[in-house]
Amino acid sequence: MPTLHPHVTENPRLTVGTIAELSTTLHAELQMSGYSLLLEDVRDVVLSEAANYAAWASFEQQRFINTPIQLDSTLPIDAYEWSMIEVVCRAHCDLLQAIRMEGSRSLGTENFGLAVSEARQIYQEQRDLLPKNAFIEPPYTLVMDDD
Repeated sequence: MPTLHPHVTENPRLTVGTIAELSTTLHAELQMSGYSLLLEDVRDVVLSEAANYAAWASFEQQRFINTPIQLDSTLPIDAYEWSMIEVVCRAHCDLLQAIRMEGSRSLGTENFGLAVSEARQIYQEQRDLLPKNAFIEPPYTLVMDDD
């Protein structure tokens, strides 16, 4: 369940869940679509893409504590962070599913979904967009001295 935090800054926060909770929700949605990924696969994807996000932006959680935080399944994720990470996670899961489906062709199964090349291209495009989307700098005023 999303958690609303007090409006103590200029930007209100909405925590949508921990990495574990978001992974479970994403896994359930993918399973309903016929994906064969395990919960551990999805959790690994979310952790991997959260680490990629952390290379470009700070997590909101980092702004409120003075000690280092662990990037693990207990990390709370805010709505705006998840909106950027989720797109890349879904593309990454699409790629993993496409690889599995292509591998199962040798067993005589019928392919469905994206081809590996299509999924890889979509994943790369989404991953390339993340730095642009993640970089957020609040507006500021630059005052120059007349000296």
